[in-house]
Amino acid sequence: MIDIKIEIINQLKDNYTYLLHHDNSLAIVIDPADDEKIINVLESKKLKLDSIFITHHHSDHTSGVLGLMKKFPHAQIYSPSELSSLKINNISNNNKVATPINEFDILSSPGHTLDHIVLCDFKNKLLFVGDVLFRLGCGRVFEGTLDQMHDSLNKILNLSDDMKVYCGHEYTLNNLMFLEDIFRENIDLEKVKKQILQDLETNNRTIPFILGDEKKVNPFLNPNCAMSFKFKKDNNFSNLELFRYLREKKDNF
Repeated sequence: MIDIKIEIINQLKDNYTYLLHHDNSLAIVIDPADDEKIINVLESKKLKLDSIFITHHHSDHTSGVLGLMKKFPHAQIYSPSELSSLKINNISNNNKVATPINEFDILSSPGHTLDHIVLCDFKNKLLFVGDVLFRLGCGRVFEGTLDQMHDSLNKILNLSDDMKVYCGHEYTLNNLMFLEDIFRENIDLEKVKKQILQDLETNNRTIPFILGDEKKVNPFLNPNCAMSFKFKKDNNFSNLELFRYLREKKDNF
């Protein structure tokens, strides 16, 4: 296992971009929005940009690509869909992409967008989920269907518990308030709330998080977690019906 260093770069209002590096020479950037901030980090650490990875085509995950390519014209772009006139390496389900510091397995995860993918680094136990999964929540369904989003989350649910998850936005407090409104006076939520508030006080962010921990407290991801199992049974919901109920409620929260 390589000791990969991950720089979390705040972008726009509540976005995260991730910069991965190993030996203080080459770096990978995931979902760039504000190129100036990213270039500042690269230069401060004397890093050369090797490649850019995109999880989906929304502008808050891609708007920094052009500026980065102007600064680092030899960098490779890996994306599930076209990006303006830029030359890309198209990535899709079950592809493997080797970089100078790691290897990503590509997992198709439509729902939020049709082209959405998740980047899985199984060797280093890293998972970059874009806008599919958030701490205590999941992404809105814009282009795909609720069935597709449910299936995409189920793919993540079946991954190893020890994966460290990096998502695209800081939405945790709002997600927590929503779950508290649905699952009143829940012991599991009370426990995770303490940890979330501590994370925010210490790091001003709630990511990354461990997938196994998330499976215990996120009913969007795991309909059979303790929090939602009785709720699902009382309402005679299937797993998909529970997801549909929660997602539609959250859309109007």
